[in-house]
Amino acid sequence: MEAEPALPRLRSPSRAWTWIGWTLTAIFTLFMVFDIAIKLIRLPVVEETLTGLGYRSGLGVPIGLVEAVLLILYLVRRTSLLGAVLFTALFGGTVASHVRAESPWLSHVLFGAYLALFAWGGLWLRDRRLRALFPIGR
Repeated sequence: MEAEPALPRLRSPSRAWTWIGWTLTAIFTLFMVFDIAIKLIRLPVVEETLTGLGYRSGLGVPIGLVEAVLLILYLVRRTSLLGAVLFTALFGGTVASHVRAESPWLSHVLFGAYLALFAWGGLWLRDRRLRALFPIGR
């Protein structure tokens, strides 16, 4: 049985990059907490938005619960990559929903992609394992 190869030696990111990573993660987390909260407290705007996208009434709370689980996965270091992957899948669904509803591209369709960039960007800047998996530059 062969031993797992060690991660390549990477230069430690500067403090600035680490802070930027944590800042992106914090912004993403705060937005997701807000989004989860409005779904769980059943604000009427959630119901209106979902039905406007063609979904049946009453899906806000289940979606909010799924998002809460994903956020926990994302914030726990051991499961952060899984959380990011699953969030990306969720955001892909939001992009598809808005394309189908013919929503405006920059403000609605691409919003899920913006969130994914914040989630993955923050994670990449602060997680050595992810930088080793996806090296950018030298």
